[in-house]
Amino acid sequence: MYTQCPACLTTFKVTPAQLATRGGMVRCGICSAIFHAKQRLLQVSPKPGTEATTPPREETVAAKNTKRMRGGKNRRVSSRRRRTRIEPALTTNAEDAAIPTVTELERLVKPRSFWRSFFWSLGNLALLILLAGQILYFYHDELAADPSWRPVVREFCDHAGCELRPRQDIARIELLQTSIAPHPKYANALRIRAMLVNRATFAQAYPGMEISLTSNAGNVLARRSFAPAQYLEALASSALTPNVVATALLDVTNPDGKAVGYEIRLVTP
Repeated sequence: MYTQCPACLTTFKVTPAQLATRGGMVRCGICSAIFHAKQRLLQVSPKPGTEATTPPREETVAAKNTKRMRGGKNRRVSSRRRRTRIEPALTTNAEDAAIPTVTELERLVKPRSFWRSFFWSLGNLALLILLAGQILYFYHDELAADPSWRPVVREFCDHAGCELRPRQDIARIELLQTSIAPHPKYANALRIRAMLVNRATFAQAYPGMEISLTSNAGNVLARRSFAPAQYLEALASSALTPNVVATALLDVTNPDGKAVGYEIRLVTP
């Protein structure tokens, strides 16, 4: 729908929402005049190039006619034609503050091309896929810790060439038996043997082992951490098979021979 300002004769495009506000009263975005848009509706749309145009300034046409009147007297008659013009209704009333302002901005908005939107959407989708691939590649081990994500990450790593670490749940690894004895070759040294078994239903990586030697008072005299390659007698596989016992051999120093107790703690390597 189109309406025309009676003050400046500018044509605007209006919406039903603007007509419903304040009973159809609107404010001209060119001259700020307030008028009733419904009463100034146009039956047909304006021709291209005529929308939101302002008429030229009023011009004064002076017609000077010299007529010889009866009786020998000359009289100069000047007639001036004026175009009536409605002055802009400027108001600062609080009630008029809610009147919507119509402008010619809507006619400047060009409809977006379908193919342009399609290619933009396609490009955004490609960027999202690339971002998801980078996240899977650099954080595959962290994501694989979640059982629901592990099949997806494993399939991705099969194609991307990344190496997926075995699942690990240290709480499901059990120390079956441990023993400690003096080292057969070195003085002030101890040799600790331990047997590990994986109680989980899946193979998992070997844990790290932390050994602490304590005194009679319970004070820690020495502490050392061992990686799987340092305590396994023979690394048969890279993962701890479920319900298969693995033997660990650890050599630790006994400072001044004062250690009377020890503690083994399994940690993430």
